[in-house]
Parts: sequence; structure tokens; C-alpha cells
Amino acid sequence: MLYGDPRLTEQLINTTPYKQKYKSGVLSFTEDAKGLTDEQKKDIMQRFEDTLFTGLEPDQYDILWIEHSDKDGRLELNFLIPGQELRSGKRLQPFYAKADLVRVNAFKNIINQEYGLTDPNEPERKRLTNPYINNAPRPTPYNKKPKPTKEEDDEIIANPPNTNALKEAIDRKMLQSLANDELKNRKSVINFLGCLGLEIKRATKSSISVLHPTMKRNIRLKGAFYKEDFRAVNHQPRIIEELQQRYARTIESRGSRDSKTWIKGMEIKKEYHQEIYGDIKAPEPLDFGAKATLPDNKREVTTTKIVNTAPQRFYSPRP
Repeated sequence: MLYGDPRLTEQLINTTPYKQKYKSGVLSFTEDAKGLTDEQKKDIMQRFEDTLFTGLEPDQYDILWIEHSDKDGRLELNFLIPGQELRSGKRLQPFYAKADLVRVNAFKNIINQEYGLTDPNEPERKRLTNPYINNAPRPTPYNKKPKPTKEEDDEIIANPPNTNALKEAIDRKMLQSLANDELKNRKSVINFLGCLGLEIKRATKSSISVLHPTMKRNIRLKGAFYKEDFRAVNHQPRIIEELQQRYARTIESRGSRDSKTWIKGMEIKKEYHQEIYGDIKAPEPLDFGAKATLPDNKREVTTTKIVNTAPQRFYSPRP
């Protein structure tokens, strides 16, 4: 555990009256957990909180931070936030994708550039398929299974045992089709899915939903293959190298754009928080310094002054 009181967080979640009792998430890194110092981790945590809770005081929310590292040793900073503002008990929504994703993504880009971390937006890192179809752990050299044959994939697609197996088989078919130069753009991807016996139900900018004859629910396919702007030519090694070089040359302009996006987003979020919680004041310190009289023996007693100090959350100075 890096920061917080697990018992307090659990109690707050259990007593939260709202349907969404908490919000959880993770800051995931490709870097080894030992590749970042404790001071750097704390700085990232502090600035992430600032991004989520701008306009709020430290005593208005609770957060629990826990550090994990996966089997490859990669760093994960997990957080858990009860869904209520602590002074008033009002509902607190720390992250809502439509309102917050642009600002949080800008924060992510700023941190990655500032600390020299892996940039998931680099052209050479874009994946054609979604590698995290389910919540199973990443494969290791000890649990990797042999790749299914073409015939086995045909059987899975004809008679899928479950949704995840079907998605994986479709992705493998797509990769092989690309290698055979059978795919050009989204239209050819949709035609290919139709040839597999799948009915196209919906196509958005980032995904395609299909229906299998033996299944009742649509299956959502995600990854570069299924995006509206998919072009097979962009995934040729020579093109990827050119895009990567171009991306590297724009690092300064992208950094400036991310900074402006983050600052503007912070202004909007701060105004939102102040509109909802701005009139909620911290409790006044309890002062029992005045003399009190006990009715039984008429004896005067003087109590001590009790000051209710709001907790201050600060991890470490930024480097």
C-alpha cells in the first residue's frame, strides 16, 4: 500500500448510499516497478489526484493507492475512490469519460514525456487487434499455448465455445488475411467478416459489432483492424517507420498542445466542482475553552480547546 487507510476507505464505500459506491482504476506502465523512484511515483500520484479533484480540498475526498507489479515486473499504481464528497455526503463522480477523458489523456501524455516513459501513441506500438479480450493474466513462457491451426480456427468460428474464443479466432483470421494482402480498408474488413458467416450489426469509428448465428448477443470487435480509418498500407513496416519518424519530430508541438488541453480542462473541471461543492464549508473547529458549570455540584471546569484540522494530503515535492 502506498497511501491511504484501507479500513476507512472500506467503511466509506459500505456507507455510501449511491448506486455507484466507488470508482477504481490503475495507472499502468510498461516500465519495471523498480525503474521509478518512490519520489517519482508519489509525484505522479499527486498530480493525477490534482487532475481528478481540481477545485476540491484534500478533506473532501478519500483515495486509496496500492502498488502492484505484474509477472513481468511492470509497475501498476491502483487506486480506489469512494463515491461521495466527504463534507456533505453528496455524490462524487471522480471520472466520467465524456467529460474527463480528454483532460486525463493529456495528463498521461505530459507525464510520459516528462519522465521519458513509454508512449502508447507511437505508430510502432499500435496494435491491429485487442490483446486484452478477457481478464486472463498475460501469458508467460510456462503457460503459452500453441497457436491454433487454420482448421481449428475454422471450427471455432463455425461453432464457438464462447465469446472470447470467437474473438481470438476472428483476430487470427484477420492477421492472416492481412499477411495474404487480402485486406485494404474497412470495406474489405466488413466483407471479410461477412465471409466468415458474421452479420454486421453496427460500425462505429473505433469498432465493429457482429452477430454470430448461434449467439444471442452482438460481439464487439476492437483494434486497428476494426477502426473506421483502417488502411492496410499503414501497417507495412516501411510506412510504420516513416510514421514513427514523423511522430518523433512533433514531440514539442504535441507537448505544447497537451499542456494547453490539460490547463483548459482543469479550468472547466474546477468550475464544475465549485458549482456543486463550492458552498460546502469545512466544519468549524470545536472550541470548549469557555467555562462550563456542572449542575450537580456547581463546580466550574475549564475544558481544553479541540481543533478539528482538515487532513492534508501531500506526497512529496515534485522533482
